[in-house]
Amino acid sequence: MIRLFDEQMNEVDLSKYGLEGLSFRPFSLPPEHNTDKVPGKPGVVRNGVDLGPRKCEADFIVEGTNFNTHSLFRSKLFDLFDPTRPFYVVQEEQVGKRWFVVVSSEWTPERINPSVSEFTLPLETYDLPYAESINTSLTPQTFSTPWWQLGMGLIAEDTPYTFNTSSFRVYNPGNVIIDPFYCEMEITIQAVCSSYIELINQTTGDKWRYDGALTSSDTVKLKYKAKKNNLSIYRSTNREVITLMPGWNDMKVNGASSIQNITFAFRFYYKG
Repeated sequence: MIRLFDEQMNEVDLSKYGLEGLSFRPFSLPPEHNTDKVPGKPGVVRNGVDLGPRKCEADFIVEGTNFNTHSLFRSKLFDLFDPTRPFYVVQEEQVGKRWFVVVSSEWTPERINPSVSEFTLPLETYDLPYAESINTSLTPQTFSTPWWQLGMGLIAEDTPYTFNTSSFRVYNPGNVIIDPFYCEMEITIQAVCSSYIELINQTTGDKWRYDGALTSSDTVKLKYKAKKNNLSIYRSTNREVITLMPGWNDMKVNGASSIQNITFAFRFYYKG
């Protein structure tokens, strides 16, 4: 069974369309290999691989009360699955993950009888070719909190995402590197420094540095660019970013005389 949500995560009432979502099938990751051919040399020189949009399929059944109502439902479905509007798909068996998709080609319901038809909706990922967590790192990881599930890489060990020390560890439960250039992640820094502050991920070697002073009333927001109190400080940084590897990431802060809070807010990303 599958559920559909709009871009604001409002659930679509499928019963209004006589619709039931049966299954969702993502294809494997789509490689786009970059190669060069050298004359006289067998094979190719591989220069890396990119990932393109990922194909998916969703199976539905449409049931009207008679021939005419079925036809009306079909007209509504053409509006619901407008290929200019992306939406989220959530599988009931993996209720903690969502897929951001868009209709990729033509389709039409095939009648089983005068009032019932079925169809397979051709889809592709709209942005990243990954599933992402509905919850974020700041959502309490408790059994009573919705949208958590097995198979998300969550562990029994305590995994805080707010810190006030100069050395700490950040856990990424997903199996995809979190890169703020294309992943949803924001680091909030509230600290005091006289001339500079550095945030270093010792696991990846990433280092972000700001050359300037911070007081206890300042707030720095770091995505792929940094803002201090909502004003850009990008020119005063080393213009680097912090990424997170899957699993534990050992972090270190230099230059701060005191640290109030450093918070990592991000979604978890999965290859399936």
